[in-house]
Amino acid sequence: MRVRTFLVFGMALCALPILGDDSFPDVEYVSGKGGFPKKLKGSLVVTASQVSFNDGKGHPLFAILVTQVVEARHSREREEGSFGRKMALGIFASHTDEFLRVETRSPDAAEVIVFKTKKERSPGMAAKINFARDAAKAEAPKVGSAAPPPAPE
Repeated sequence: MRVRTFLVFGMALCALPILGDDSFPDVEYVSGKGGFPKKLKGSLVVTASQVSFNDGKGHPLFAILVTQVVEARHSREREEGSFGRKMALGIFASHTDEFLRVETRSPDAAEVIVFKTKKERSPGMAAKINFARDAAKAEAPKVGSAAPPPAPE
């Protein structure tokens, strides 16, 4: 019985890093990443070290190191619709889209990568990315900081 409990506990500990990843399906890359000129549908995965955009089959297309994230912001944009659309559809002519904008800065470039998300998903995604960025910066060693000198005896 103890061996069984030990094995279950060990397997649970091994799964913890996997459980820490946040995956957001049904995300559409819109613009901003060099080398990706067209819109692509896929999923966004946020880990402690990176934000990766994967295609529909789960293959990574590109990744952003969380240490390069300046800020992740969410927004909503309302499109009222054209005159003809309003005449045909009335109050249903307009629609609202949600976007996630991830601003990055590296020694080589600065980008703002835009993703279109499902309704009410972008605020949580922005919060997770900003949290991962802040946690990574808190863990990074400070440049020029050295260990304190030993206390005299």
